[in-house]
Amino acid sequence: MKRLILFIALFSLGSIKAQELPDYITEASSRFTLKVEGLKESKGEVRIAVFNSEDSYTKEPIYAVVITVDNSLIEWEVPDLPFGEYAIAVYHDKNKNGKLDTNLLGIPKENYGFSNNARGRFGPASWQDAKFEIQEKSTIHKIEIK
Repeated sequence: MKRLILFIALFSLGSIKAQELPDYITEASSRFTLKVEGLKESKGEVRIAVFNSEDSYTKEPIYAVVITVDNSLIEWEVPDLPFGEYAIAVYHDKNKNGKLDTNLLGIPKENYGFSNNARGRFGPASWQDAKFEIQEKSTIHKIEIK
């Protein structure tokens, strides 16, 4: 339960709006595209947190992005993501209050997901289940939120 509350707090702090990134790719980087699927309503925001290590997972994202929902599919791109291991957490903030709403038991009321479509039992998915590797010049990763 404490891990779930920590995860919820992560999304409540310091999110930034999606921004234009440089349009170049280095030798050891990928044009990375994240597709967020499963949005039931075209309202609110999708909040994305990208992590690049087990130590920083659910604590310090390298990207914390907020994207306005205007479609049932969200695509977000990083044109120059270095090769390596990553994990991503996403949730649909329908009411734009900046937090993952939960019920009295701490169970999320808003849809969320993790890379590899991993799910945790009583909190976020583990790093081991959510991590994936980027080693290609172009990478597309899909997350279906539930």
